[in-house]
Amino acid sequence: MTFTERLRNFEQKILDNLDKIKCPVHLSLGQEQVSSEIERYIHKNDWLFSTHRNHGHYLAKGGSEEKLWDEIQGLDSGINGGVFGSQCFSDTSINFHASSIVGGSIGIAVGTAFGIRDTRRIVVCCLGDAATEQGVFWEALNFSSLYNLNIFFICENNQLSINVPIRERQSKGITHRVKSWIEIAPSIKQGFEMKGPRFYEAIVTREGSHCYFPKG
Repeated sequence: MTFTERLRNFEQKILDNLDKIKCPVHLSLGQEQVSSEIERYIHKNDWLFSTHRNHGHYLAKGGSEEKLWDEIQGLDSGINGGVFGSQCFSDTSINFHASSIVGGSIGIAVGTAFGIRDTRRIVVCCLGDAATEQGVFWEALNFSSLYNLNIFFICENNQLSINVPIRERQSKGITHRVKSWIEIAPSIKQGFEMKGPRFYEAIVTREGSHCYFPKG
């Protein structure tokens, strides 16, 4: 089974069991390729910071599918004892952190990159297109460039902020604006091989709703 198939099966399992979950969930259906690429190139000692749409990123970092499922069900056997749910759990055993706040992980990711700047490890910071509308994103680019931090920003642009199209929110493309701050990676693979701060924008298509809620 490929990683993409594994992730799609997990997300479909959630859709088929909305009566069992205890928290809202944001699924990665249609956006699996980014997580698949991350899974292929990220190393164990690297850090990965994610968003509220994080299941694929967590599994890509080597997270436990069973513990994630239990966390979503609110069980004690979940990643964080079933307390944090789907959106903002952390697993320090694999250097993973997610945030339910749009752009909420960006500043933490940059701080981590600053803290490990004398090592060979890298920080991967995943974000959505709406997070580029937060001031912290541009501050992060500036700080990362100033200190030449080894951080890789990956923007999964599904062109929707909840259900508002990006064309109604932004006048120019994201990469067009970012390239004035830091280097643009030609691909996710090459982004992992480059040094210093770099950015990659993946155009993806979100399948289904922005969010699903528990039933029952």
